[in-house]
Amino acid sequence: MENFPSTLIIAKNKDSIIKKIDQICLSLNHQLNQNNPDIFLVDQNSGWKVEKIREINNFLSQKPFCHQSKIIIIFEAENLNTESQNTLLKNLEEPGENNYFILSTNKLKTIWPTIISRCQTIKIVEAKHDLSKTKKNIEITGNLIKDLALSEKLGKDKEGILPLLENELYLYQQLLLKNPDQKNRIIVEKIIKAIQMINANVDPKNALDYIFIN
Repeated sequence: MENFPSTLIIAKNKDSIIKKIDQICLSLNHQLNQNNPDIFLVDQNSGWKVEKIREINNFLSQKPFCHQSKIIIIFEAENLNTESQNTLLKNLEEPGENNYFILSTNKLKTIWPTIISRCQTIKIVEAKHDLSKTKKNIEITGNLIKDLALSEKLGKDKEGILPLLENELYLYQQLLLKNPDQKNRIIVEKIIKAIQMINANVDPKNALDYIFIN
């Protein structure tokens, strides 16, 4: 992975941003945490005032404590005001050797074009979850499970029923993330229990009866 002196991550999901920053830090042999003396953090806790941005100069003027490089991470860079962005720009123009800037934002229009032009930009697009497709797949898999439950081969088909149950579990978990209601939660718990029963060599028919009867 090639590391650029300055990187701007554009994403709406905070977890995705942290994951990408963590990847960049690891590629530089850093651990992303507040106890890392060679990482300078600007976030909600520190605030985005110009006084905080000016501290970057002092941070960069010192040699790394226990790494080969130093990293400045600025979360939600859209909160930087005009004076703060102007101060940051001077750092980006001359970052110094083995110094790396990582910025994140979900509002690119508020970031100065001159700052953007000095950064490698990484845009993270979250995949849209098609709820109707998930429900349709649940219906299809559910019908296969019901057909197998009525089949005389069920008692001998442990290996055949498990993949279907595991797929149904995954689909219901996805549905639960988007629609966290009590009904979906109970169904997820039932499927997990049925899988555990089959793995414990309980008759597959009894495991499916637990789902459909209870």
